[in-house]
Amino acid sequence: MSQSNTFHLGLTMAGAVSAGAYTAGFMDYVLEALSAWETAKQSHMQPNSIPKHNVVIDAIGGASAGGMVSMIAALALLDGTITPVKKVSHTKTGNILYDSWVFLDDDDSLYDGSGIGETTFKKMLSESDLKAKAKGAPSLLNTAPIDTIAERVFEQLSKTAGVDNFPSYISKDLRILLTVTSLRPIDYKVTLSRIKSKFLDSIPGHRISNHDIVAHFKLNYDGKTDKDKYLPFRPLSPEIDAQSNRDFLIKVTKATGAFPVGLAPRYFDTEFPMRYVQHNLKARKAFTAQMDLEFSDDHGENFEFTAVDGGTINNEPFDEVLRCLEDHHGPEDAENPKYGTVLIDPFPSFKDAPKSDTTLDYKRNSILDIVGHLVPTILNQARNKQSDTFGSGVFKIMAFPRKLKLGQVDEEVDYPPLATGGIGGFGGFLDIEFRKHDFFLGRKNARNFLRGVFFAECHAEDKDNLFYGTSDAAIEAFSRVVDGKIYMPIIPDVSKLDADDDPNPTRYEMQDFPKFDVAAFKSMEKPIKKRVKAILKAELNTKFSGFFWWLSQRIVIGTVAKKLTKWIMSKIEHDLTKRGM
Repeated sequence: MSQSNTFHLGLTMAGAVSAGAYTAGFMDYVLEALSAWETAKQSHMQPNSIPKHNVVIDAIGGASAGGMVSMIAALALLDGTITPVKKVSHTKTGNILYDSWVFLDDDDSLYDGSGIGETTFKKMLSESDLKAKAKGAPSLLNTAPIDTIAERVFEQLSKTAGVDNFPSYISKDLRILLTVTSLRPIDYKVTLSRIKSKFLDSIPGHRISNHDIVAHFKLNYDGKTDKDKYLPFRPLSPEIDAQSNRDFLIKVTKATGAFPVGLAPRYFDTEFPMRYVQHNLKARKAFTAQMDLEFSDDHGENFEFTAVDGGTINNEPFDEVLRCLEDHHGPEDAENPKYGTVLIDPFPSFKDAPKSDTTLDYKRNSILDIVGHLVPTILNQARNKQSDTFGSGVFKIMAFPRKLKLGQVDEEVDYPPLATGGIGGFGGFLDIEFRKHDFFLGRKNARNFLRGVFFAECHAEDKDNLFYGTSDAAIEAFSRVVDGKIYMPIIPDVSKLDADDDPNPTRYEMQDFPKFDVAAFKSMEKPIKKRVKAILKAELNTKFSGFFWWLSQRIVIGTVAKKLTKWIMSKIEHDLTKRGM
């Protein structure tokens, strides 16, 4: 097959907190469909009905939960161990996408019949991370279970893991891009004069601070040509690979999901070379040598910083993924696109956009009203994308949660249709049933996305077209006709050719929303209160001291903790009740 018959795909996964279960399910089905298609192309059965073009995944990137799914998927592909989970399993499956995002860090003993053990949520209420003499609390929730999940996926990597296990639809030079947010700025200066004054030692300029870090890992890393441009991806244990950077990869995986305040931040000291950080920023901002920009050389060899969740200011890094594809494959052809990205976004921003309503009041008068809108204003501005990825010739498409009512194809469940979507996306930590629901909703949405959305125009007689040479039988089996134009799926889902295939988009595993177990949640009131008291003690003891504080702290902390706990309990119950769960 010629290069024109290959579509190079970058998968972008947005932040989602516990709704990473949805993204994991979506990925699980996409990889299953690609494998089934490859098998069908090599089979002698129905050879003329199978499209023969190719798809190669060149890059996988994401933020927060999407970044964690990206890393887990890359490791599973290296290991060659992805076996799709087609039906609900109540025990571990060996599929690390399912096991990591459905079971999280729940004790296995909870599901082996004995029912004894602790859930991830209960572990996240433990006070083990709050040291007696620590200066404050690291986070609202104990992050140890998240650490265990991240570390486990690396520990399970076999000795034989490597690019030789990659299927043909994965690039041997796969890129993995994870975003993190640095609490320390990366500074550069816009010089405002080209002439030094005799009164000044340097050219004056305006300092700009950037907090967006992208860890761009390159699988086929060359120590000479790639140094300071990319980061090596060597996840095997040091005993197997002397150049292993496993600990760094684990830390970045934790850092991209370090939801601010809710989960603990991560500290980097020697892992990110300063030259890499500056070069990566220059490349992403499209800085050139001719621009009046200047980076300082006095920051040291490494960039030392504390990181929080990558989704804080770069939650949908499709621009990073697209730039990676464009650097490798050149300018895109709008007529015959050969590369592009799918943005898998569990919480798409367009669903939150205000409706056109002339009665909306945009006038802000009071101090509190202005302050209340200032934080989202700054946050939205920080999340602006670079204009060089807005081009009409770049193929970019979004996949997002959609759930139809059973038997009613045109009627959608109220948005968001995610069981894990409650409490700002933290709802999935409460119950494994929520995560199971969303994993299989992700699989179902991926199936319908491949069959009905992820298409490109087909001109089988045009040698520059992706579908050049596609047989009439394949076009008849897979095509869609819109306004007289023929469109073909970029990733054909060959399971639709199965005589037993159910085309109904409203039927799938875990159809109904799981119900919130109020009784089980009420049993968490005591652990929640203990966690709240421990956090208050850790924080307030750093602010107050002396005899009177020693005398009153127990009463003050106890009273505040009691009120906060009741407020937390009522807020969670109200949120899930409002969602009909």
